[in-house]
Amino acid sequence: MKTDESRREEVFFHRDYKAELDLYAKKLGELFTDLTRNLQRSEGLYRSIVEGAADAIVILDEDARIVSWNQAATGIFGYTQEEAEGQHIDDLIAFDDAVEDEARAFTREAYSGGKIHSRETVRYTRDGRPRRVLISATPILDEEGLLYLISLIYKDITNLYEAHQRLIQSEKQATLGIIAGSIGHELNNLVGGLLLQVRELLKNPNDPQRTREKAEMLMGHVEKIVLHGKNLLSLSRPTKPRMGAVNLGELLEKTTETLVVCGVLKRLELIREYAIDLPPVHGDPDLLEQVVRNLEINAAHAMEMGGTLTAGCRLASDPGCVEMYIRDTGPGISPEIVDKIFKPFFTTKSEGKGTGLGLPIVKQIVDQHGGGLRLETAAGQGTTVIVTLPIRDA
Repeated sequence: MKTDESRREEVFFHRDYKAELDLYAKKLGELFTDLTRNLQRSEGLYRSIVEGAADAIVILDEDARIVSWNQAATGIFGYTQEEAEGQHIDDLIAFDDAVEDEARAFTREAYSGGKIHSRETVRYTRDGRPRRVLISATPILDEEGLLYLISLIYKDITNLYEAHQRLIQSEKQATLGIIAGSIGHELNNLVGGLLLQVRELLKNPNDPQRTREKAEMLMGHVEKIVLHGKNLLSLSRPTKPRMGAVNLGELLEKTTETLVVCGVLKRLELIREYAIDLPPVHGDPDLLEQVVRNLEINAAHAMEMGGTLTAGCRLASDPGCVEMYIRDTGPGISPEIVDKIFKPFFTTKSEGKGTGLGLPIVKQIVDQHGGGLRLETAAGQGTTVIVTLPIRDA
């Protein structure tokens, strides 16, 4: 039987326990409230960042179907969040045959677990318009380290890409102007020669042997005029990138010979150093031809009083690459301006002779091909520009 003392101790114990339990429950409630508030704050912060981003942010599930689609994605591709969610990403924005294989290969690569940074490609809007984009992919892993979501970021660079293309065409037109000026001079000489030969023919119309000689000379002059016309037409066509296998030796010879015929390299001694049996590089022949033209015209301008221009190609020291080089015996480039020559609109030429776009365009084209560009120069010792390009198979 409990005594009064034991009863008092039991009541005190229960009262103390209940007080602690109430305090614990209160603190637990406050902690839960704080956690909920922090979670809501974090979710709100996440949504404000994602929804306010200028780039399209898309989350894919394990089947490459869209589970999250922000406002920027709607702005770029035209689909609302409701229309996009649940769709396979490649069926939605890569439905064109031209990019479908590339897109599915990209998706497979993303799901292999590695990160992909700024891959340039094309995707399509709801109404079928192509958009040039940079895609980055990041895998999202669960607690066991298994991939279950993919985060994609699409940066729309269509306007920037089109501006670059206009810049390339602008420089191409400037180059065309230089070549056209040289061709104009050559055509004047040729036409003047034609007139002289015709006058000679008219003086002796009854001399068959002389008539034949003059006719052969006239034919040679006319063939040169036709060649100049073809060269002008090929230069004036817009550049549409078309990547393929390019033989650098053949490209160098073709471009160099065109500039010789046009008269741009007329006063120079030419040395050709083409290594035989080089593997083809992966590139656009028209764009690479523009690289060679710009570099050779720059070299010619650096040697206004005459000199030696060397054009060559060889295996690079980097495995899987081939390099071509253009070397002149001009005054060279001083150290204080070496870092400036690839900046747009910087030129050392006199007014009317250069736009300052040639070398920046060369660098852009080389970068576009995944290649490298370097200079070997010193004041008074000439300049060598070396372009490194990846081998096609590599």
